[in-house]
Amino acid sequence: MRILNIIQCTNLGGMEHASLRLMKGLQQLGHGCRVLSLNPIGEMRSLLAEADIPAEGMVYSGIGGWQSYKMLSHKLAGIRIDGLLMTGHNLMAIAALRNIANGHRLLAMHYHHMGVKPDWQWRLIYEAARRKFNIITFPSDFVRNEAIKICPAIVKMSYTVRNPLPIPEAITHEQRQQARTALGIPANVKVVGNAGWLIERKRFDIFLRVAKEIIIAERDVFFAIAGDGVERKPLEQLADDLGISQHILWLGWQKDLSSFYKSIDVLLFNSDWDAFPTTPQEAMSWGVPVVASNLHGGLDEVISSSKYGFLFKNHDIKGLADAVKFLIQSEDTELGLNSRALIQEMCDATTISKQVESFLLGDR
Repeated sequence: MRILNIIQCTNLGGMEHASLRLMKGLQQLGHGCRVLSLNPIGEMRSLLAEADIPAEGMVYSGIGGWQSYKMLSHKLAGIRIDGLLMTGHNLMAIAALRNIANGHRLLAMHYHHMGVKPDWQWRLIYEAARRKFNIITFPSDFVRNEAIKICPAIVKMSYTVRNPLPIPEAITHEQRQQARTALGIPANVKVVGNAGWLIERKRFDIFLRVAKEIIIAERDVFFAIAGDGVERKPLEQLADDLGISQHILWLGWQKDLSSFYKSIDVLLFNSDWDAFPTTPQEAMSWGVPVVASNLHGGLDEVISSSKYGFLFKNHDIKGLADAVKFLIQSEDTELGLNSRALIQEMCDATTISKQVESFLLGDR
């Protein structure tokens, strides 16, 4: 099949990486993929080129992109494809679909609903989507159930399809030291890390407050943050106010997070809202133990027991700190091995790519 992936943007977020991995999986099944970004091509340009995935960007203007409607309609009229994959919701783009790939359309949702838009707006999006798409997928039961509650009419076309994740080779001591050297991380210390957008709902302030609790008891622990965003300066100020700046490593955006995951001993993840957060799952795929707090989201579908990690339903600073301290003091590797095996089973790229392939072919 010739598959077009319409996506809001091509930055380096979890949604974009998940979409790239899916397209690679579809390519391995013999399909051709191309990307049409509703915004100019972003930082993922080189990764798309490396994967031999043609990508074209647009100028996105007007409220909700409506001033770009004619441009998108014109572009779609000139594209010949067999299947359509739309990554993320966009009402303007949904409206612009006409006779392109009829019967072979999939909308892949990646975002939570509550607290983002009022229900009536989501209902409008899903009512439009159910008339234009054959299938709507969600990365977690949590976010799928949110959507069905808002728009019950989509229940028969809605499926939970996990984001594909590769399973890297087990990390050797030598690889860990090399990765730390590359990132400027001290060699013989314990390192707790987190990665992602530095935005309010990702709660890196909780990460820093937990770090403060741990440093009181464990002076030889460093905390690495891979990412950037609007909260960077306030977070740096908070680290200063907490007196822990010398223990915080601001790594900035990493095009490839492999060295980051090789470098850390524990992942500490905190979030108010997340449909199905990628960072903890990526850490688990590397065999890195995870301690997390997620107020609203589907993370409990993967960290379902202490066999796979420590998950808190609230931002319990002391509880999170105690869990991290337990892990950095322990030599037990069983939790990392368990979580790695779970991700291998749950997020197998070939299985997920074949599932999406069957949807696009019209075989439910």
